Amino acid sequence: MTEYQLKGTAAALVGLFAGKIHQHGMYDSEGAAFYHSFTLRDNAEVEELLNAAEGRPGPVLELCCGSGRLTLPLLANGFEVVGLDNSPSMLEILDERMREPENQEYASRLSTVEGDMTDFSLDSRFGLIVLGATAVWNLTQKQRAELFRCVREHLAEDGRFLLTVLDIAGFESAPAAFEYTSVFPTKDDRSPVLCTFIDRIEPDGLRSTSILANRVQNGEVVDTALYTAWTHLAPLDALEKELAAEGLKLNAQRELVNRHQITRSSSARRRLLLEVTL
Repeated sequence: MTEYQLKGTAAALVGLFAGKIHQHGMYDSEGAAFYHSFTLRDNAEVEELLNAAEGRPGPVLELCCGSGRLTLPLLANGFEVVGLDNSPSMLEILDERMREPENQEYASRLSTVEGDMTDFSLDSRFGLIVLGATAVWNLTQKQRAELFRCVREHLAEDGRFLLTVLDIAGFESAPAAFEYTSVFPTKDDRSPVLCTFIDRIEPDGLRSTSILANRVQNGEVVDTALYTAWTHLAPLDALEKELAAEGLKLNAQRELVNRHQITRSSSARRRLLLEVTL
């Protein structure tokens, strides 16, 4: 599934279930449907991104558009949107959503592209380029350089690149990996699900975000799956240097309100909205 190896609590849970667990990437064909249902009602970042986009000329290029968590609010606010994602499963879900009666009026203002955000050429420039869900950390340092190069080539002269990041103080100087877990119930169109969320960060910035999903029917667990995403954190000052190396400037930053943030971690874990210009 990946070149990285699970450690800590996630690895222990895989061992505990002794092979009776389905492992998936967070955005593969199985993971995409679960991720969509998991984030369907998540409005994190949406208000702040829309406020930052207000009054800016379009069209909007949304990178990692996924199943449309940010896409639909952008369309509802009058923007024309080009949504780019490398997961065909996510784009299929977005296409299905655009056929729903409440979204059909926006369909003519959305076009989608299956592509890699580190290597794309759209023969157009955009007044706004958006990358939400802290997805910039999906990329290694080398891949981020390629992303920023593509952004520079597609950003209008007075355009804005809006991206969200997770800023975790001191991870790079921690003597060992650290992680936190939380347990919560949810449900999708199939059944209730008991989720164990596991977030582990290594001192080198490699982060594994895993969700152990126990599907419950009639009070019994009938299926267990583990969905994992891997990201690559860097200190904010290092990211600013990476942007500058590709001809981009960090113009402003704003802290995002995280209503689901764990209190004991709030001083060390911040979500930021960055505004970047040429």
